[in-house]
Amino acid sequence: MMTSPLVKIESHPQSAKRLIGINYEQFITLVALAEQRHKQKQTEIEKDKVRIIASGGGRKPKMSPKEGICLCLVYLRQKPTFDILGLLFDISKTKAIAFPSLVRYSNNNE
Repeated sequence: MMTSPLVKIESHPQSAKRLIGINYEQFITLVALAEQRHKQKQTEIEKDKVRIIASGGGRKPKMSPKEGICLCLVYLRQKPTFDILGLLFDISKTKAIAFPSLVRYSNNNE
C-alpha cells in the first residue's frame, strides 16, 4: 500500500521540504492559518444563511483541512496527474481535480 504524503511528512518532518516545498514548521503554520480563515468565512456565511438542514448535518468532508493543504502543496510542487493525486490521498480523480481549483476560487473571493 502506498503511504500518504501527509503520513510521510508527519513521520519524517525533515522530508517536508523535498515533498511539498516548505519545511514542516511552515506547513503547520499554514494549516493553522487556513483553518482560522476557513472558520472566519464559515461564520460570515452562517450569518446570512437560511438553514434547511441543522448545523452539523449533511455529508462529512472526505479530507481534513491538513490533508487538503498537503494535496495542494504536493500538486504545486510535484505536478503529478490527478490520477496519482487520487491514489496518494485515497480520493477519487474527480475530487483531486476539484480541490486545487477550490483553493484558487476561495483565494479570489476575498
